[in-house]
Amino acid sequence: MRRAIDMYPYVKANLRKRYPYDDGWVIRKLDKEKDNPDFIVDRRRKGYIERAVVEVIPECEVTEEHMKSLERHVEKFSEEGVEIIARIIVVCRNCDISVVPKDVDIMTLRSCEC
Repeated sequence: MRRAIDMYPYVKANLRKRYPYDDGWVIRKLDKEKDNPDFIVDRRRKGYIERAVVEVIPECEVTEEHMKSLERHVEKFSEEGVEIIARIIVVCRNCDISVVPKDVDIMTLRSCEC
C-alpha cells in the first residue's frame, strides 16, 4: 500500500512544471489532518487570486468519496476574489479513473503504478 506522502516530491515537481515560479505561482502543501487538500497552488492577479486545488490519491481506484472530498476542498478554498482555475487529482499509472468527471484534471505520476 503506497502512501500519499511518498508521492508528494513527484507531485510537487510535476506541479512546478505546470505552474512555474517565474509566473508567480506558489505551491503550498497543506495539513491533511485538518481536512485539507494535499496542495493548493495559487497566484495573485490584478484584483483576484487564481487557485488550483490538488488531491493526491494513492489508491488504484478513484472513488465517489475521493470526488466528494475534492469538491468539499474546492468549496472550502473558494472565496470572494478567488477563481478556481483547476481541480486536479493525482494518481498512479493504470489507476481506475472511470468516476472522474471530464472537468477534473488528472495528473498521472510515472513514478508509481497500480
